[in-house]
Amino acid sequence: MDAEQRALAEKKRRLLRELAELEVAEMADAGRFKKTSHFGAIERTASELGKELSRETLERAAREVAAGNELQSPCPTCGALCDVTMKRRTVNSIDGPVELTESVADCHQCRRSFFPSTHSDGIG
Repeated sequence: MDAEQRALAEKKRRLLRELAELEVAEMADAGRFKKTSHFGAIERTASELGKELSRETLERAAREVAAGNELQSPCPTCGALCDVTMKRRTVNSIDGPVELTESVADCHQCRRSFFPSTHSDGIG
């Protein structure tokens, strides 16, 4: 791991700790610690925070993938060059609904839409 990767990993750890501190402060303000809190209730709150982070990450990553597409893409059926546009849609991830930005191309010859791929990155 080089110095830049180490710095990014430390920043991520710092931000996660800060986020955990904010969540616990909110729980304390809501009076969750005035009586004995069941661990399961605290765990559910922490899990929800993790799911929120997951959804934010998915939305941001989808925007990045869409931004990497070309303005035109060949139709996988006929090969015609088709214009690529950005569209938003909601999908259900394992952590809840996510608003995705996707690249979509419409082939007027084949009368079909397709999702152009940017590159093979090993995800999927």
